[in-house]
Amino acid sequence: MSKVGIISNLSKDISGEYTKKVLQGLQKRNMKALVTPSVYQLCQLGTLSSENEIFNKSDLILVLGGDGTILHTSRKAAEYQKPLLGINLGHLGFLAEAEMANLPSILDSLSCKSYKIDRRMMLEAKVIRNQQILKQELALNDVIVSKGVNGRIIHLNLKINGEFVSCYAADGLLVSTPTGSTAYSLSAGGPVIDPGMECLLVTPVCPHTLTSRPIVTHASSLIEIEGTDKNRDIQISIDGQQIVNLAEGDHISIEKSALKTHLIRISGCSFYNILRYKFSTRKE
Repeated sequence: MSKVGIISNLSKDISGEYTKKVLQGLQKRNMKALVTPSVYQLCQLGTLSSENEIFNKSDLILVLGGDGTILHTSRKAAEYQKPLLGINLGHLGFLAEAEMANLPSILDSLSCKSYKIDRRMMLEAKVIRNQQILKQELALNDVIVSKGVNGRIIHLNLKINGEFVSCYAADGLLVSTPTGSTAYSLSAGGPVIDPGMECLLVTPVCPHTLTSRPIVTHASSLIEIEGTDKNRDIQISIDGQQIVNLAEGDHISIEKSALKTHLIRISGCSFYNILRYKFSTRKE
């Protein structure tokens, strides 16, 4: 019997209606669902499990929510090397490509193991203070070093493989994977990169110059960022979620992680088909 871990964003499914449909569908197909206490309390279905048990014992992880829920779940799924599928309950849903309208066929595909797996590159980011690692996190999309709440422009030194590249006067710098190239980096003027590639993308956010442009560098590169301003409010965010306030003298190192996110793909649509559908106002 296949074991499916359920991670549901109940803020997007307050009544549990969609989560119940998924659990009933899995039960109908003789698939065991492992659920968190909050899901079990709301739906009274599935096997009550801790979060660690879900990631440890499941054959795959089913995520109900938007791309933010996928990003949050991807870090732990990567650590346990478990594939995950996102069912979109949000808006754009670029990572969570499956829709509730197609639930029966989605569950049939999972039951028959009729799907493909995309292996997506991840980043490992470290915040270093006084030569000690203060924070270390994985990211599927991006790592962003940006100004804090005071809103003043900041100055950031960028090094790639130990070589000084530039000092940016900007709202921030973001380093993204090819997967993350369609997220914040795209809004900041960065290129779209095929997620099957392995490279690192550095994109300035609102640079105070006409000559600053995104940089695409090799996946093996080591990227280092350090603020040069004294007493400036600077912070780092990981996939838009983990936020750390930086102190003077802190610096950030970012490189390719040895871990990957394994995304289940059922639709058969290519990356470019999804790109056109998600980002175009004209649907064909």
